[in-house]
Amino acid sequence: SEVKASAWTAEYLKEQGFEVELGAYGVPTAIRAAWGSGHPVIGFLGEYDALPGLSQALGTTQQAIEGQLYGQGCGHNLLGVACLGGALGMKAELEERGLEGTVVYYGCPAEEALTGKTFMARNGAFQELDLALAWHGGTMNAVNVGCSNGLNSAIFHFKGITAHAGG
Repeated sequence: SEVKASAWTAEYLKEQGFEVELGAYGVPTAIRAAWGSGHPVIGFLGEYDALPGLSQALGTTQQAIEGQLYGQGCGHNLLGVACLGGALGMKAELEERGLEGTVVYYGCPAEEALTGKTFMARNGAFQELDLALAWHGGTMNAVNVGCSNGLNSAIFHFKGITAHAGG
């Protein structure tokens, strides 16, 4: 579960010398784990979530796990741990070279529901960063540079009588 995954991740980061906050930014399963000091401040956005209907027993055919409704699809079991590996690798590189810098691992829950990072950002996450790194598995091996709005929404309230825009 997301609760267990975030707790295990937080504990492992503590063991690796990071200062860890579980429940960061008002999100119970969000993590902020930092190591080092000064700039650049490099963030790794480790995502984890569980989707309804995707529980999967170990095997080559689809078989749900009895009593477990949620699971991870499209490589989402790798998103959090791969960024964890990246954060540890960056920490090792800074240590080995004696360089200044801060490595921040963000455990970002509910990626598919588009809420984890949204609530985290609303409560101050990511503002400290000079650079953010994330990844998602796909059908090709490539590096993309840029930005993307994963969620862009608005709520409109209309008053008056209904009408067709063309009228």
